[in-house]
Amino acid sequence: MKKAALLLVLSAILSLYSCGNNKSDNATEDTKPSVTEEVSAETTNAETETTTAAPKDYVHGDEGYFNLLEEYPEIKLKEQIGGTCWVFSAVNSMETAYAMKNGSYITIAPMELLDRIYLDDKEEGFFVKDGIDVKEVGGWQWMVTETLTNGFGDLTLDSSVILDTSNREAIKENLHTRGSVSIGVNDTSQSYKGWYGGYYTFNYSEEDFDHDITIVGYDDHFPKEYFNIPAAEDGAWIAYNSQYTSGYQYLSYCAPIAYAISHSVADKYSDVIGYDAGNEQDKFIKTGDSTKVANVFHKAGKLAAVGTYNDFDEQDIKIEVYDSTFTNLLYSQDAVLDYHGYHTVVLDTPVDVTDCAVAITYSKGAPVEGETIDTDMGSYKTSIETDQSYVQISCIDDQISDWKDLTSSGIKQFLNIDFEPGNCCIKALYQ
Repeated sequence: MKKAALLLVLSAILSLYSCGNNKSDNATEDTKPSVTEEVSAETTNAETETTTAAPKDYVHGDEGYFNLLEEYPEIKLKEQIGGTCWVFSAVNSMETAYAMKNGSYITIAPMELLDRIYLDDKEEGFFVKDGIDVKEVGGWQWMVTETLTNGFGDLTLDSSVILDTSNREAIKENLHTRGSVSIGVNDTSQSYKGWYGGYYTFNYSEEDFDHDITIVGYDDHFPKEYFNIPAAEDGAWIAYNSQYTSGYQYLSYCAPIAYAISHSVADKYSDVIGYDAGNEQDKFIKTGDSTKVANVFHKAGKLAAVGTYNDFDEQDIKIEVYDSTFTNLLYSQDAVLDYHGYHTVVLDTPVDVTDCAVAITYSKGAPVEGETIDTDMGSYKTSIETDQSYVQISCIDDQISDWKDLTSSGIKQFLNIDFEPGNCCIKALYQ
């Protein structure tokens, strides 16, 4: 997960990281890969960790301690191949969330997800140039979200919660109620790592993020003396690190992390229909105090849920289902998007549809695709066709409303935005 090292240097608004690995944990600034270079294969393993005598014996107690994988022992740790830590971390988050939600277990193959994310046989999404090994190029958690919300096999990624990295209690709450949390860490130096009294330890202060691990628990009383780099306070995250699966890694609470994302999957939908490749650049449009957009779908069935992104901490929405001409309202439901990230809103009553339009009114802004971006290593591609995505406009002193196709000439100027919008980020999920 090297910062901006994968395919793209996207908007400066975002901090994008591609998870890869370092050739040497002792690399100097001159020998570390630059932000535009491919990240090389990692060589760190448990046997090469720094070994130091424990300053004191420590065994955790029950207070202030939790390990999700002790609660769900059938979830197995997997060892990554090449620079695929980001995919392995995401899989652990999905598997734990499924177990907590359903009381049963699933096994997701990380390399199959990697192939799907970089699949050549698609029109939109993430692509690498010929000759680049997808196992080494790296990636980031939001790529997982954007690709897998369109479905993969019998599963659909139905939510991705972006947590506040500085809110320790929110991350703990997520562990107890939802599942493990994928985070970005600094794995550039051997000096950050230790082995104390049977514990792998990890601490640093530099925000040079290049690796993804998964928080699976915490220990509020883990001794600060157990870290090679002294910690200011006791306490550590218990983490699964796919570099080695022989034990947990204890990451000091004092170490900064790049992001914290929790994924959840569902297996109750037969089809997911959408036009967007994702909300990669956090792009949204506004037409006033609220913004109403819609996608027209041409599939018969029972509409069970609607998927969308939220680029804010929270916003209110109204979901409406029309016939494809926007003439007859078939269904309406209010909802709250109560976190930054991807949401699936289950309809209180599934709706029988043939051709239909799914409209959402957003109180703060309607998420849309960004633009296609090409680099020397690859690309993020988006496209839009007529009769797919619309925005509602008001005329004659807001008394008459109409729908405008987002492929219309001059739409960028009409909406007063600095980019060409792609499709609306609305997905229709069928029973």
